[in-house]
Amino acid sequence: MEYPTTASTIRRAGLLPRILIGLIALAAPLAHAESEYAVKAAYLNNFAKMVKWPSSAFANAQAPLVIGVVGRDPFGGLDGVLRGKMAGNRSIEVRRVSASDSAGLQACHLVYVSASERVANVARAVQGRPVLVVAESEDAARGGGIIGFVMQERKLKLEINNDAARQVRINIPSDILDMARIVK
Repeated sequence: MEYPTTASTIRRAGLLPRILIGLIALAAPLAHAESEYAVKAAYLNNFAKMVKWPSSAFANAQAPLVIGVVGRDPFGGLDGVLRGKMAGNRSIEVRRVSASDSAGLQACHLVYVSASERVANVARAVQGRPVLVVAESEDAARGGGIIGFVMQERKLKLEINNDAARQVRINIPSDILDMARIVK
């Protein structure tokens, strides 16, 4: 028996997100910082597409999914990297936000905290709100964030505090959870 392998079949079967995440995981052994941040940007794009926020997190059905960047932008312009990308039927908008700007942080759906900032400060500013805090510090998922990028043996790994995500009504799909180390 032959199995169809067309792109439309892959999309209908819901395999595309799994394939994309698998490809990112294969690219995780990193040669230099540029490829590290290309992989992290791809993860952020997939988080935006796959994670589910409560409908109350958006002003309306057409509102964009807002990604805030706190601290130094190691992507060389994440807004340029994600320009034209969509998260479901929502456009993705990237903003620079200060760790001390509570209103700006709370207007975001996903906040990326660079290594130059403390994730705990950002987590306090968005406490109780449906904001996916992603950081590149070793203690990100334990220190108030939800997802942490961790380098181990030159490979990019994820740590996820799924309890923290559930508390703010963010649903991280099993495709992402299966790739991560779950922390409390």
